[in-house]
Formats: sequence, C-alpha cells, structure tokens
Amino acid sequence: MTGDAFERAYGSIVPAFAYRERNGVGIYTIPAFSACPGIDHGFSARTGGVSAGCFSSLNLSFTRPEQRENVLENYRIFCEAAEIPLESMVMDNYEHGTTVLCVNRFDRGMGYDRPPLPPCDGLVTDDPAITLITGHADCMAFYFYDPVKETIGLCHAGWRGALNRIGREVIETMRRASGCDPKDILCGVGPSICPKCFEVGDDVAESFEQAFPQCRLRGVNPAGNATVDLWRVAAAQFLECGVSPEHISLMGVCTFEDERLYSHRRDKGKTGGMAAYLRIVKKP
Repeated sequence: MTGDAFERAYGSIVPAFAYRERNGVGIYTIPAFSACPGIDHGFSARTGGVSAGCFSSLNLSFTRPEQRENVLENYRIFCEAAEIPLESMVMDNYEHGTTVLCVNRFDRGMGYDRPPLPPCDGLVTDDPAITLITGHADCMAFYFYDPVKETIGLCHAGWRGALNRIGREVIETMRRASGCDPKDILCGVGPSICPKCFEVGDDVAESFEQAFPQCRLRGVNPAGNATVDLWRVAAAQFLECGVSPEHISLMGVCTFEDERLYSHRRDKGKTGGMAAYLRIVKKP
C-alpha cells in the first residue's frame, strides 16, 4: 500500500468509544463491536475497586507489588460489573513479544487461579466457554472478531509487539485455526498512549519508520523529542493483512491523558493495571 493509499484509508477511520459505569466500575467499549450480537467486549477503567495508594482502586495486575487478595477481589468486582463469568477467564502472560496462542475451555482460570500460560501476548479462540483477558497500562489492546467463523482474538500490543506486527500474527493465527478471511475480520484498538504523548528515542522512531514506510508516524513534542503514532502503526498492519478500512475501529482514548485510566509513563511506573476482555456470546 502506498503512502497516499494509506492516508486515504486511515483518514476514513473515525475514532469512537462509549463509556459506562456499574457499581463504580468504568468500562470503555468500541461502538462497532457493541453492535455485534455475537460478542461481548470492553476495557476497564481504574475505578470501583479496593486497592489503595498508587494502585487506587481497580488494579487488575498480578505483577504489581500489590496484595494478591486485593487483585482477586478487584477481579470479582470487575467481572460482576462486566457480567463476565469469573471462572471463564483466560489471561495472557505478556512479554512484549508477538507470540499468539489458541486457547479453549480447558484453559479456564489460567493466569487467574491457575498457573499462567506460557509467555504470550495474544490469544485466539472459537470457544464461547471462555473470556479472553489481556493486561494494559499504556500499551494497546487489539480486538479481533470474525462473525463468519465466529472466532475472536485479543492481544497486548506494546511498542515492541506493534513494531514486529503482533496484529498480523493474531490474524494469521485466526486464519490457520479457523480458516478466517481477513476481509471478514473486525479489528479494534482500545485505550492506549496517544501519538503526541508517546515520546521515544531517535533509534526507536527510526525503527518504526523503516518498518512502516507507508505511514507518517514520526512527530516532535514541545520538548523537541521524537514521538511515534502507534494508532497508525496498528491500522497499517491490519490493512496490510487485507482488513477493510471500514472494519477498523480506534477508541482514540489516551491512557496518559485520561485520569480514569492507569498510565505507566504518566505515573512513572507506580501504578496499577487495566484489563481488556473479549468473549463470544451464544446466540439465542
């Protein structure tokens, strides 16, 4: 895809999100995904939990120096608010890489009340008995849904994973596992650090420019330092795979700017973690 073609395609994507609260728990959603009767999805805010201090209050990360019982209680609160069966969760075990695993009902509880999965940043399933969960605190959540093959994918896309096209890896895994056609797949990007807030070194900016030459990714912030537009990186790899522009959704919510969300960069590492979720809903 040429630069002009990419700009036309990307320019047709209008960021949109919805936000709701239940019992104090905030959940962000993608309107285009909410319109699909075959799935349920969302992204947690930091509100409504029992954690204190810099983890206040709905910390959903087991990797932070937080009391485990608090995180377990936060998941109980979160699942009740999101109407997720607590026992259905299967969690990623992210390493900022591009490994994608297929999971099913036999993996229920992995990373929650059972040992974690092998290192992986992406999960794919066609099993309605499980809920895919990935952890975030600035990194992107990529959502995937094929309504034809009734297959879903969810991944944690840190900048390294995004640079190395984890979105492509999820789509390819869906194709191998279920015969998915990229033209049928809906893709979405959850809250994450925005283009103007993602400051990087020149070496990282150059790596992205080399990997995605069709995109205008690099910017400069008021301090004169380089920035990279990860949202364009996400769209570029979806389009490369053959996903239709009208099937791509961006929430356009910045974790660094929105105080309802945790941000590793804004809070200098002293913060909690949020969760993205996606599950297949059995049709009546």
